Amino acid sequence: MSSRNWPSEELLKLDVFKAAGNNPGSRENALALANNAYLRAEAIWKTYGLTFEDIMTLSPKFWKMHQDPIAWHDGSSITVMTIHLNLAIGTIGTYAKNRPDLQKICQDMIEAKAFGQFCLTEVGHGLDATNLATTATLQSDGTFELHSPDGYASKYMPPTVPVLGKPCYAVIWSQLVVGGEKRGIRPFLVQLNDGVNMCKGITSKLIPTRHGATPVNHAITHFTHVKLGAGALLGEIGDKPSTHEDFLTAIWRIAVGTLALAALAIPALQIASHIAYKYSLRRHVGAPNPVPIISFRTQQIPIFTAVAQTYVMEAMQKYMVKHFTDEKTPHQSRHAMATIFKAVVMDHAQVSHFQLSERCGAQGLFDYNQIVTQFSEMRGIVIAEGDVLVLCIRLASELLLGRYSVPQTTDSSSLIAQHEKGVFEEARSLAKKYGHRSQVFADYILPRSKDIIEAIGHRMAYDAAVSEGVPQPLIDLYVCNVIQKDIGWYLETGILTRARAADLTNTAVKAAEPKMNDYVDGMGVAPYVKAPILAEATWNRFVDNMYTFREAPEERAAM
Repeated sequence: MSSRNWPSEELLKLDVFKAAGNNPGSRENALALANNAYLRAEAIWKTYGLTFEDIMTLSPKFWKMHQDPIAWHDGSSITVMTIHLNLAIGTIGTYAKNRPDLQKICQDMIEAKAFGQFCLTEVGHGLDATNLATTATLQSDGTFELHSPDGYASKYMPPTVPVLGKPCYAVIWSQLVVGGEKRGIRPFLVQLNDGVNMCKGITSKLIPTRHGATPVNHAITHFTHVKLGAGALLGEIGDKPSTHEDFLTAIWRIAVGTLALAALAIPALQIASHIAYKYSLRRHVGAPNPVPIISFRTQQIPIFTAVAQTYVMEAMQKYMVKHFTDEKTPHQSRHAMATIFKAVVMDHAQVSHFQLSERCGAQGLFDYNQIVTQFSEMRGIVIAEGDVLVLCIRLASELLLGRYSVPQTTDSSSLIAQHEKGVFEEARSLAKKYGHRSQVFADYILPRSKDIIEAIGHRMAYDAAVSEGVPQPLIDLYVCNVIQKDIGWYLETGILTRARAADLTNTAVKAAEPKMNDYVDGMGVAPYVKAPILAEATWNRFVDNMYTFREAPEERAAM
């Protein structure tokens, strides 16, 4: 069994966690469940003893919390928590050194006396955040007026509705206007509500719940000539407009969130693969001598691969965090590492969740078995803190143009390193020949941007897994899986044949099979698994508690 000790395991005994993940059904129930998400989020970060310093320095405790399986006991709590801690406190804290008022607000947020939000994107401006329409206009007395000129300028998604009777403060990204001149997108600290009612001039409209995901009180937030004090601006006004680089630096915590949120895919896939494996051991088919369905290759390959991915991704996460938190790593390279990690792990997690759900048959369709609900939650993570595809388009372009680089491989002879080199050089030759503003670049390279970044990430994951000592059978399973993602390249270059690739997969599965039970138990997520299908006793109890329709009483049946 696993020797991992997660601080959150004791939280599973609390009533507020036992109620997690229920179907909202109505708006009132959705709000109640969303309120519980804040209570669960608070319990998680306080269990870790997370401090202001942990958030600002990105301590090991900060990163470990984002790999805790408790996150998938209920996805809404982790959504609330990462906005509150990383985006809100992390951004406000950047400007708090000589601001006692900001220090007080940050401390109140750490103690859950107040909640924090981060409002960047708008209904009409998502990925083009540099074109935000919300304005904060400097007044003659040094104060500001915050205003949404139309509905498309309303802030979209952050859960800004009043909860639990506690005040909510948000970092509102707005176009600073001074004397009629636009000075760039700047952060403003604004109190949105007092926990019961919205503040003057601010409205929050509750968005219907996301399909398949646990409820979060996502909202559309609108500002109508809201008066802000002189201290609302985070940072200095300056005497000239801020640059695009200034904006990217100011939203630095989004890059942190890109890496931290993506890491949540690791415990998600651990839980999903644990469920699929244990269920496949229990489920038997055939007569007169039934065998467990895990004995079939069609069941083994996707499940074993998913388990292998969790071990490799853990190694990759350590590698990425090491480089990301190194003060010597250039700012652009940090963004690159976060993007590469997110692209790889979210692709692995989404594809594997879909396959694992299918391999559980009809049982995989229901949220009580967790896999399909986790898949729905992850669709949000793909977009949160930067849409994966758009992040990859920008990064691929900049790497191909040589504006900066990422760490090179430690084993250029590996199959994955050869693939990375091949696809990158192919794209770079086109970029050099036609230019990055050409139609050829737009037609042939942009659609392949995500594939290019994933190729780099697969190589990094492999190097990290070897360095961290991940068991060889799991590394081999991982390699076989990523080879299949672009098998055409290996065939074109003559490095592999289809038969040889099939042999590699078969050998890897055979080597992993005798040890798979230990690998699965070694992930240490059993306490966080709620799916009733893993054992006959839990399934029978689950069925006994279902709403039951029975035949009419005998006297009525005769009527």
